[in-house]
Amino acid sequence: MGERKRLGKLGENKAVHYLTGKGYRIIDRNYKCKTGELDIIAMEGKTLVVIEVKTRSSLSYGLPCESITAAKKQHLLRALRYYVSIHGLEDLDLRIDVIEVLSTGNGIYLHHIKNVI
Repeated sequence: MGERKRLGKLGENKAVHYLTGKGYRIIDRNYKCKTGELDIIAMEGKTLVVIEVKTRSSLSYGLPCESITAAKKQHLLRALRYYVSIHGLEDLDLRIDVIEVLSTGNGIYLHHIKNVI
């Protein structure tokens, strides 16, 4: 496995651990559909939450969340709508969050940003 994939997997695993510790119920991970991929799909109470995980090993290129462009937000929204329609979940409240993970030699920093769209 390449370094970028390993780092991404580490970030997603840390995000899942964080979310389950906060009471989220993980429904799916790395869900692939015709509109792309959703990193984590979870329930928080009666809200279906899609969580995009962005992981970096340094701040050389800025904060992890800064890589989420307007186009990426639209992609996430389309994929969420597709997931909801395929699974008949139209009655649920919906939310898209971002978890940014910074993994350095000094430890791991995690920041959860709710309602990015």
